[in-house]
Amino acid sequence: MKKTEIILKEGYPFIVPAGVIFLISLIFGFGAFWQILFFIIFAFFVYFFRNPERIPDEVGENVIISPADGEIIEITETKAPILNKEMIKISIRLSIFDVHVQRSPIIGEIVAREYIHGLFLNIADEKSSELNEQNRVLFEGIDKVVVNQIAGFLTRRIIMFRDLGKIKLSERYGMIMFGSQVDLYVPKNSVIKITEFQKVKAGESLIGYLNEN
Repeated sequence: MKKTEIILKEGYPFIVPAGVIFLISLIFGFGAFWQILFFIIFAFFVYFFRNPERIPDEVGENVIISPADGEIIEITETKAPILNKEMIKISIRLSIFDVHVQRSPIIGEIVAREYIHGLFLNIADEKSSELNEQNRVLFEGIDKVVVNQIAGFLTRRIIMFRDLGKIKLSERYGMIMFGSQVDLYVPKNSVIKITEFQKVKAGESLIGYLNEN
């Protein structure tokens, strides 16, 4: 499903009640403190569920684009979920102020998905990437990559916008609510163009290139 709205409809259950409460505070003359507080809450939800358009830094069959906004906290080699083989894992930590929409890192298809029901540990906990609730998605183009959406302490919902099938580079496919982590697994022969502690944007920032050889 293509998402083109400026504010995601998934945010309406948060935005509308917050807006109503803010209006009530104005109509019934609540104190300035409460009016400001309710407005801040309303404005935060509008900001959190923003859905900006993104243009990839590069386009091509071998291009890998960041699937998530956030900071690169780790680049390592480990066994990837779904494929169960050694790959390069690039972990992206999202703050509560980042856009939480995830996008396809490559041109190709979504060919498999695994939803793992788990815990909601603080994302800073080393065990969170193994024990927390997560949604694993396998993308296949000229090679295969895996993106794993990991729920955090505040996160209670991982959303998929679409089903299996063909997908464009940087196309929206899902989101995580309120602070989380996204792990991207790419083949070991990939050319990586980012470094740890670098900030990236979903659907825009170049991660590297799939090696066709």
